[in-house]
Amino acid sequence: MPKSQQIILAIFLVLLGFNVALPLIGAYFQIELLQFDSILVKALDGITILIAIVFVYRQIKRKGI
Repeated sequence: MPKSQQIILAIFLVLLGFNVALPLIGAYFQIELLQFDSILVKALDGITILIAIVFVYRQIKRKGI
């Protein structure tokens, strides 16, 4: 896997970890900004999905299906 793909994968995994951890922390500590339905969490979800799409597109382009 090329270095650029490894970087995209690392960014995706970090964002995925934040997507799991931040809402749980927000719910546990009653932080409104980090609740499951907050705009911050939804934006982070959208960014994570975009990074995943870029990663999968580049993998398909590289491997050829």
